[in-house]
Amino acid sequence: MPDAATIDKNLAKRLANTVRRLTSDKPNEVAEAAKAFGRILQNAGNDVIFGIAERIENENNDKLSDVEMQEVFDAGVAHGKKLGAKMQAQTQQAYLQFPPAFTMATYCAQRKDQLHKDNERKFIDDMLYWARRGPLSPRRQTWLEDIYVRLGGSV
Repeated sequence: MPDAATIDKNLAKRLANTVRRLTSDKPNEVAEAAKAFGRILQNAGNDVIFGIAERIENENNDKLSDVEMQEVFDAGVAHGKKLGAKMQAQTQQAYLQFPPAFTMATYCAQRKDQLHKDNERKFIDDMLYWARRGPLSPRRQTWLEDIYVRLGGSV
C-alpha cells in the first residue's frame, strides 16, 4: 500500500486547495468543498486514501525526537573530535620537526666556515640576533632550515 508520499503533485495540490476552502465564510462553499474532497479521494482510489490515513496517524514516525537528535549530534561531535585528533597526529608525523630557530642558528654559526656564499654567512649572523627576538618570517625560517640541513643538522 503506497503512503501519502507517493501522491502525485497535481492530486496533492487539489487536495490542499480543497481543504483550505473548508474554512471559507461564503455560503455553501464549505459544503461544496467537503463534497469535492470526497470526490477527489474516491477518484484517487483506496490505496491513496489508506496511504493518507496512515500518514496522518503516524506523522511523527519518520522524525527524530529532540533527545534523539541531540544524541546523534553529540555522537557526531565526538566522532569529529576523534578524527581531528587522529589527523593532527598524522600531520605532525608527516612534517619534519626542526629544532627552535635559535638552536639552528647557533649550530649553523658554529659551522659557517663551511658555507661558500658570503650572503649565507651574513644571514646566519643575522639569524643569531633575530631568532633570539621571536619567531622568524616564513621566508627566513625556510632559508635557515635549508642551511641547517646542508650543514648536517639533524631533524
